[in-house]
Amino acid sequence: MSDTIRLGDRDIPYTVRPSARARTISLRIREPGLVEVIVPARHVIPHPEPILHRHAAWILRTFERLGRVAAAGETFGEGSRMLFLGTERTVHVERGDRKRPSITLTDAEIIVRLSPASPEDIRPLLGRWMRAQAGSVIPTRVRELNAAWGFRHANIAVRNQRTRWGSCSRRGNLSFNWRLLILPAEVADYLICHELAHLKYLDHSPRFWRLVERMCPAFRQSERWLRKYGQSVPL
Repeated sequence: MSDTIRLGDRDIPYTVRPSARARTISLRIREPGLVEVIVPARHVIPHPEPILHRHAAWILRTFERLGRVAAAGETFGEGSRMLFLGTERTVHVERGDRKRPSITLTDAEIIVRLSPASPEDIRPLLGRWMRAQAGSVIPTRVRELNAAWGFRHANIAVRNQRTRWGSCSRRGNLSFNWRLLILPAEVADYLICHELAHLKYLDHSPRFWRLVERMCPAFRQSERWLRKYGQSVPL
């Protein structure tokens, strides 16, 4: 089902899409300038206009913001694409009648579901969610990569570091930047292997780099990627 509704001084096209995964009615902004009303499967909405009118202010603000983002060439926000766990996904924002914000990860999308009272800026919410994900995903990956080498380590910590991707202490404590989650998978693996290699050689001697190359044969490509793009990683 598709139609057009008048909100403010704009005619807004919209579609209604049933979803087997949806539990509540919600709205999503589809580019360019299209609102999608998502309804639970078998839920009948003969007239979706009331929910559209109820969220008219948010719809119009979002359209205006997306217009500014497109004009400025910005790349992060609704409809943008970003790496997560080595896969490029589209960020989508839905707003509906729910008590708390939530975030769902699919094979192709990061879906941010907001309540009417949630702030417009999704960056803090998305950042907190990613840090929570990193707290379990990164230590698991460290152990997976270390399984072939058997290096002994102490604690594995995930932090919000601003100037480094990881570190290894003399006591064998490993620390990683949570932003490894939004790097290409091979780059994140290289950074983990780099710190694992420090468990054997706590320096950057030739023998250290020989070990890194054995653990990660294409590490030089990852180093080049980090030099070129590392400073532009979002959040």
